[in-house]
Amino acid sequence: MKKYSKIAAVLVTVMLCVSVLAAVFCAAAHTHHDCTGAGCAVCAVLEQCDQRLRGAAAAAAAVLPVLFFAKYAVIPRTAGTREASGRTPVTLKVKLLN
Repeated sequence: MKKYSKIAAVLVTVMLCVSVLAAVFCAAAHTHHDCTGAGCAVCAVLEQCDQRLRGAAAAAAAVLPVLFFAKYAVIPRTAGTREASGRTPVTLKVKLLN
């Protein structure tokens, strides 16, 4: 079950990246268009692209501090405990025959 969760997470990440790239290319391609005024379809698409990019930027702004904290605050502390717990009677091959 864990393998399928990883695959699903990778697929969602790829779909998000493709969506953001498509929004960027769409906005770049149609920035200078002949606007028909109110109800312009190209302007509506550009507005959707703008909303998607702002949402992706907000998500990145929320996730990056968490990743930074996890990498530099949590992981180094847990890495030191692995060395301390490596010395057990079993690993030292001590016979406890009392």
